[in-house]
Amino acid sequence: MIALVSLCVSLPGPIQVAATRLLVNFEAVRPQELVSITAMVVKGADETSCRSLSWPIASSAGETANSASDRNTRVSSNLVPLIGNFSIQYNFTSASIAVMFLSNRGYLGYPLVQAPSWSNELTTPAVFIGAMFGMLIMGRLGDVVGRAKALQLTLAIAVVGSIIPACTVLNDADVAYGIIVAGRIVLGVGVGGIYPLSAVSAAEGSAGSEGRGSRVGRAFFGQSVGVVVPYILAMILLAAMQPSTPAEWVPKVQFRVLFAMGAVPATVVLMLSLRDEHTSGPAVTHQHSSVILALSRLPRETIWTLVGTSLSWFLYDIAFYGMTIFTPKILQMMCIMGTKTNGQCHQTLFETSWEATSVALMGIPGCILSIVLVDRWGSKRLMVVGFAISATLFTAMAIVWTLDQKQSGLLFFLFSAITFSINFGPNLGTYVMPTICFPVEVRSTCHGISATSGKLGALVGTLMFVPLSSHAGVQGVLWIQALISVIAAITSALLLKNDWEYLQHDNTTAVEFSANRGLVEVSPLQH
Repeated sequence: MIALVSLCVSLPGPIQVAATRLLVNFEAVRPQELVSITAMVVKGADETSCRSLSWPIASSAGETANSASDRNTRVSSNLVPLIGNFSIQYNFTSASIAVMFLSNRGYLGYPLVQAPSWSNELTTPAVFIGAMFGMLIMGRLGDVVGRAKALQLTLAIAVVGSIIPACTVLNDADVAYGIIVAGRIVLGVGVGGIYPLSAVSAAEGSAGSEGRGSRVGRAFFGQSVGVVVPYILAMILLAAMQPSTPAEWVPKVQFRVLFAMGAVPATVVLMLSLRDEHTSGPAVTHQHSSVILALSRLPRETIWTLVGTSLSWFLYDIAFYGMTIFTPKILQMMCIMGTKTNGQCHQTLFETSWEATSVALMGIPGCILSIVLVDRWGSKRLMVVGFAISATLFTAMAIVWTLDQKQSGLLFFLFSAITFSINFGPNLGTYVMPTICFPVEVRSTCHGISATSGKLGALVGTLMFVPLSSHAGVQGVLWIQALISVIAAITSALLLKNDWEYLQHDNTTAVEFSANRGLVEVSPLQH
């Protein structure tokens, strides 16, 4: 081994790089490739000759020093970000349903725990507050200490955050909701950290840049399923737990199960990440651990790209979470399956859950279509087209709601179409783009910053819905969502490039051997 290292250091530049890749990926090299590099060493070769090898010396930033793992290991590693993404959306969505078991009057004839006046403004947004901290902190840790270690830490926090609300004492309303809010903040830190780490893990799990978008998209698909499952679980609990005499233990169990189930996927991912720790991603150094210092070293063009990914994600999440988190309340206003008396809708919690499930299911084909098209269209085009379609549908729904709110069937169709459109383009595009457009040494950090901007938008969306709907009505919210979608489409078109333009630059990176430290690092070539 020492002799091989010495040989690599003594070789001319282009051949040194190729030989170094041979050393790092020795077990994955085929015999004919070993012959090729040997011939280069003996005869001498220029950079063009070295690039003729089937494993490129100028690899994508996503290819790591330990990418010599076999193909089966690389494919199975995508299971970690897939389940991680499922955990994110399950935990984001479950709170709005779980608290309805406490406050709903339909089963007992009275609310099990009357929600305090302050809880409406804090219970749902709390998870986003924690998520912003998690995305920033864990995203940076992913670049400093490594993807695997940072992911294991954030998953452990997510497990604890899922269990805290499930253990809430329900005797006192203020205490109960205080524990729920505290648990949701802790949970937010955990699932927020999963965002950047699962994305970059999926992106860097392949040997090269080809197909990176669809690979990250397949991992992201877990989020589309995670949105639906809380509603399905709620319907199962409602159907299975129907004693002849109403009892308070029933909503208590339903409430606790919905929250506690959020710990299951996080625990599974934690176990898988411990098993796959040997495929943890790029070698990392502990230089430039400060976020500010790391960003200050980036070219101005990269900073503008960061502005583009952050702003488009911010605007998207205002529209997405402003509708998704409050889907049960919007459906109550539509009152499709129930009956309205004096402006109040009377329908069961099961009926509301069924309507919400039907709407959420529309996001799955939208996400699948995005995964199919992302490598062909690119994230930018998906975002621009998706935002444009969403703006059109928000406008149409606002017009119908203004003219005749009794058109519940048409409103439900438009609401479902909006769910499809925002999952079709921007939902996937905002998640995939940061894994493509940023260099490897700050990829997790920049993805975390972009996602933090998104969750700031989610916080704005959840906080503005209640006051806006009370003053301007649902139609006012819809008009604002349409305007936001238009601005987001323009932002994405002006500030971002096509995926292949970023990947073309990304493919100018090379593996360089550092003789004085004995490390293999991936760094951009100087132009």
